[in-house]
Amino acid sequence: MAKHDEWTPFSWHCANCGTIVVGYRNAQGAIKVQCNRCRVVMVRKIKSRRHSTIDVYAPEGQEELEYVNAY
Repeated sequence: MAKHDEWTPFSWHCANCGTIVVGYRNAQGAIKVQCNRCRVVMVRKIKSRRHSTIDVYAPEGQEELEYVNAY
């Protein structure tokens, strides 16, 4: 019996620069993409129908800058 896999693209805007990124779900259910513009790696995990999380990782050699509140 052949297994039927459906490859559904998932797209969203990069959390760092705003470029649209597209990825596909792996066997564990996570979607891992790298932005072609700023090289940030994002891992999206779909928790339920209305809840998903996106982990953002800085490129090799870069660190997160501290956010300074202007208010």
